[in-house]
This record gives sequence, C-alpha cells and structure tokens, in this order.
Amino acid sequence: MKYKVDIADESIELEVRHSGDATDVVIGDRVLTADVVRIAGSPVYSLVLDGRSYEVSVHRRGGKFELVLGGETYEADVMDERAMRIAEATGDAGHAQSGETVAAPMPGVVVGLAVEVGAEVSVGQGILTLEAMKMENEIKSGVDGVVKEIRIKVGQGVAQGEPLIVIE
Repeated sequence: MKYKVDIADESIELEVRHSGDATDVVIGDRVLTADVVRIAGSPVYSLVLDGRSYEVSVHRRGGKFELVLGGETYEADVMDERAMRIAEATGDAGHAQSGETVAAPMPGVVVGLAVEVGAEVSVGQGILTLEAMKMENEIKSGVDGVVKEIRIKVGQGVAQGEPLIVIE
C-alpha cells in the first residue's frame, strides 16, 4: 500500500509491501526490510528497519499522528492511497486524512470479531481476536473512532501486516 507522509517539514511518499512474513518499505529507489510489532496493546511499537532497532510511540491527535522516537516528538500527517485519490479528486488534502488501519501483528487466523461497520470504538477496546501459534490474541483499537471497513472474516487466515479493520 502507498502512503504520503508529511513530517518535520518534509513530504515523503512510500510504499509498504508484504510478502509472506516479509515486509519491505520502499522510499524512492531504496528498499528497506521492516519488522513492526505493537507492544501488548500499548501505543508503543518495536520497529526493526534494515537491522536497526527502534522503539516508537504513536498517538492519534485530531487527525494527525504524534510520534515519539528517541525522546524527540514529531507530528505527522499520513494519507493512504484512498485518501490521496480523494484529495487529488477534490483538491482538498486537509479533509482526506485516513483513519487507523489495524493490521495483523503476526500471521494467524481470525477467530472472533467484536465490532461491526459503524460501531464506535475507543482506545484500548478489543476489536477482534486472532489465533496464532495456538494462542488467542485480542487485537485492540489504537484510536477513538468509528469502524469504517472490515476487511476480514472469521475463519480467514491473515499474514503479518495485512490490513484487518479501518477506523476513522
């Protein structure tokens, strides 16, 4: 999936590619190997990017993201492909912000859905259950919002990083 990220007075276009258990981030002609894992339902993520490890805290604040990395705070606007197409078509990038796309933190099978399209959710609320390695893992919302899209079904196998639910 392609994204446009505006951060620290810089605009970056990138693409995230998933292939099996591998995830690559493409920025221009650079291809970086990535591994991202959310730490126990918190807003903290473990990010390994081309062999370098980072801890990133991510908070949604009024349509923007606040990222804390190495003690420094950054504000970022993020648009996915859908939001970019809407912004291009309407000429209104300011209102095309996408919501959080909850992605599978690991490969597994969806064994339960706790929400439906149109449901209001809050930070930390369980939204689905994913079985991986014979253990059930509750996946929680990282933002307050409304479920706009459910991209999976109970019984469906998913790959790590696969988009599951969109919350706006």
